[in-house]
Amino acid sequence: MASYTYKLYINDQKDIPPARQYVRKELELMTTHQLREICIKEKLVKSMLGSLERYELVELIMRYRGLTENLLINEYVPGGQERLEKLASRIDKYLDDNKTIKNPSRIVIYDGLDTDKYDRYVVTAPGLLEESNVLLVSGAKELCAVFNLIADPNNPGRFYLTRKGSLPARESKHKHYSLLYFGKMESELLYHVYQEEDVPLPKNLKCYKLPLLNFNIRQPMETAQTLAIDFGTANTTAGIYLDRELYNSIDKSGAEENLLKPEEINLVEVFNQTEAGEVLTPLIPTVAGIWNISDGDEDNVEYIFGHEAVKLAHTNYIHEGFCVFFDIKRWIRDYERQEELIDLTGRRIYKKRKEIIKAFLEHVISIAEQRFKCRFKTLHLSSPVKEKQRFLALFGEILSQWQLETENMLDEGAAVLFNTIDTFIEKNPGRYMDKEEHLALVVDCGGGTTDLSSCLFSIESHRVSYKIDIETTYENGDTDFGGNNLTFRIMQLIKIAIAENLLNQGINKVQAILDGLDSDLYRRVDQEGVAKVYAALDTAYEEAERLIPTRFKHYESGSPKEYFKVKNNFYFLFQLAEQIKTAMFAGQRFQRVVLDSQDLSVHHKYDKVMQIGRWRMSIQDGAVLKTVRDIPLICFTASDIDLILKADIYEIVSKFVEEPYNRGLLMDYSVIKLTGQSCKIGLFKDSLKEFIPGRIIEFGGQEGTYGQELKLSCLRGAIKYLKAKKGGYAEVTMRNQPAALPYTITAATHLGDEKTLIARHGDQNTGGHISRFVEGVALKLHLKDLTGNERFTYVYENQHSDFRQMTYEQIAEKYGDNIIQDETDNIIENEVKFFVWPRESYWGFVVVPVLRQNGNLYLGREELFAFENDQWETNFFDGLK
Repeated sequence: MASYTYKLYINDQKDIPPARQYVRKELELMTTHQLREICIKEKLVKSMLGSLERYELVELIMRYRGLTENLLINEYVPGGQERLEKLASRIDKYLDDNKTIKNPSRIVIYDGLDTDKYDRYVVTAPGLLEESNVLLVSGAKELCAVFNLIADPNNPGRFYLTRKGSLPARESKHKHYSLLYFGKMESELLYHVYQEEDVPLPKNLKCYKLPLLNFNIRQPMETAQTLAIDFGTANTTAGIYLDRELYNSIDKSGAEENLLKPEEINLVEVFNQTEAGEVLTPLIPTVAGIWNISDGDEDNVEYIFGHEAVKLAHTNYIHEGFCVFFDIKRWIRDYERQEELIDLTGRRIYKKRKEIIKAFLEHVISIAEQRFKCRFKTLHLSSPVKEKQRFLALFGEILSQWQLETENMLDEGAAVLFNTIDTFIEKNPGRYMDKEEHLALVVDCGGGTTDLSSCLFSIESHRVSYKIDIETTYENGDTDFGGNNLTFRIMQLIKIAIAENLLNQGINKVQAILDGLDSDLYRRVDQEGVAKVYAALDTAYEEAERLIPTRFKHYESGSPKEYFKVKNNFYFLFQLAEQIKTAMFAGQRFQRVVLDSQDLSVHHKYDKVMQIGRWRMSIQDGAVLKTVRDIPLICFTASDIDLILKADIYEIVSKFVEEPYNRGLLMDYSVIKLTGQSCKIGLFKDSLKEFIPGRIIEFGGQEGTYGQELKLSCLRGAIKYLKAKKGGYAEVTMRNQPAALPYTITAATHLGDEKTLIARHGDQNTGGHISRFVEGVALKLHLKDLTGNERFTYVYENQHSDFRQMTYEQIAEKYGDNIIQDETDNIIENEVKFFVWPRESYWGFVVVPVLRQNGNLYLGREELFAFENDQWETNFFDGLK
């Protein structure tokens, strides 16, 4: 008879994933639906779960799955240091099992500068420590500094010692320094004592005590090194050429790793949390978020910038307002305009755009000063060639405490070219050294705009230095095309696909759209135009708007709840599209990208799976916006993404190079340089090959670098240029030719005829004039592109009180060749003649009226108008997409 047998299986604890824990701040940004989903997922189900309010759900999750945030001392409180010192002096017994703890041998901090993870003061303590406050004490039990122990997210048991530069610190005559490490409860007690809170004190405060050989406080060195900043639409970068003098002044001997390299270009890097873990990156997103606005103090605004601001935008909560600004570089065209700021509690104020830009740039400078342990006196900020003076005017105003490299300031195209020239010299000694003139074309496609610049350059090697002569010209541009356009195309595809799956009508619109783009696409763009090529996509997107609204601007007059739901839809889909774009053109080539909200499907190893979570989108259900639990499983192949972007990229390339191609000028270029983050997409190079051989195209990077090297070419060029000029390695002559104007300005005569006032004639941008009767109060001026399409209408308000009597000699002294005597002599009585001419240095035009009355000349008010402004440019974050 067979016996019954039993086997006892003991689960391997290593195979059981730890329970997910949640932070209160994270939960408070979630919707009610998301909170309920967490309760169900974590099996925190109560019978009345459906009736619990949002704040009750937060408390329920925190009770069972809450992760208590560490109370770290990182803000100055008067008297706090003294109270901690008094408490620390009572400690006379220490835990003795500290042999597995390893901390730095010495620490050097810099007065007024933060000490952060970048400084690499590493502590290893497997299984013993967690994030906490750390006290640095002397042999006489004097409290010298307070540090925070911050966990390394990439390596369990590894920590960084960090501190805020605003906290007090001191050296002691009694050396024999020690670091006191505390457990979680003891660390929180330190925090409460520091805050002067009434808490019971234990008889014995337990901690680990480890020796520190030395502790020094240094003053940051004031350096003559110039900090170079490339203020970009999508990302900003900064760096310096670190000379030996500044390098030697930075003490890194106690750190685990020295990240600085002497006599090299050193970039300002920041930490970013990615799927692969926390990484250092030189790309700082040009994004500003509003975290807190102090009551009664409009000047006290707590901003968050860069990756933290992007993270706030990624939160995608529906019931609360959020204030995150993208595309702030565009604001420079109208930097006096005010923006509404809203914090997470709903407080609202208004700030001028230039104040937000200033706060962002000061944030970048502060990071650089922390990295290089110095105070910068001089800055170099690159600018678009067409708007150099406008950028200089703003930077000079908001960064007045620093000196600006105005004489040595390079525009972005020239900086990219100088980087290329320097690389040629370094890799090919003797090449291009014959003083022969060479032509280069720089195509810069960034996050928001695309610019085309040509450069005529020559290089000659003298006995002691190189002689480099560079002449740059802005050839063309498209203020409406950049990486955001490509992201939007992918967003259109996602929105249509989701709507199609939700409606479940059995019509595969997405496939029909892609099939329509898969036949002789370049010829169709040439013959039909890009708008017609994308007509089916745009029509389907309009239809999807009825189910998945994203135009939150249209909901401003409705309920706040609906407004934030629609706003959430847009940001959720746009950021999802951005992630797809990044993934598909990164180093690892994926065959498909899969959007999965349920995490239930089995996927192929070559799939890029994006877990997008539940309750992330709202759809129109009759007259109500209903938040849906799950988003249908959506898949796109790499070929799909290529197809949806191909026509746009070919059209912009064709717009730039077709005219010089037809004139036979393209083969005159020695090199064509592709730069800007969007140019990492190989479709740019493929499109250019339709016109020129690939061998002269300098791609400047490969798909897989996430566009870093393409983005960094401008910054590296500026740094190399400053080094060459100031180090005497090269005699560089830089000249800017007048920009080729891609617009015309027209106005209507009293007969209704159109008169062109500003246009491009040959190599010159010419001005003109138009007359009105004195009683006229407004002059309308029309901006048109080179195809004749009207883009914007300006209005010059003509006020009689603005006129001042002047002789022609006085007018000529002020305006020179722009208002000539022949044109003022023929002004009749009560005629106002408006003189209009381009001012390329500000990428705009000037209007000045001259009136004749009672036989005398009167000069009116001068007004400068920008050719490009956010009232007519495409802005993907304006709530109308």
